[in-house]
Amino acid sequence: MSTLSELEDEAAEETTVRRAVEIEASPEDVWESLATDEGRERWLDEDSEREVHVELTDEPSRLVWWWWQGDEPATRVEFVVEAVPAGARVTVTETVPRFPLTALARSFSLVAA
Repeated sequence: MSTLSELEDEAAEETTVRRAVEIEASPEDVWESLATDEGRERWLDEDSEREVHVELTDEPSRLVWWWWQGDEPATRVEFVVEAVPAGARVTVTETVPRFPLTALARSFSLVAA
């Protein structure tokens, strides 16, 4: 039988995806593609309807944003950019919060002012 702590750990693991890719470009060019609206438009064509809210910018190495589309749950995306011999390594961690933030936000729109 699993303990509550073990179940929470399993749930946390199910809600996080981490990937890394090496890009033949300078960390500065990669940063510009991540951190600016113009840069994002070049590589997020199919997701251009998504809303993006930047939570943290630590130029030129770390960017955190929340994004969502329509009524989808928002996800938190963290980018870490590191210099490597071939150019830049980008590690992306996307997390779906266990707490239903979108449902909470919608509930406030139902409250009369």
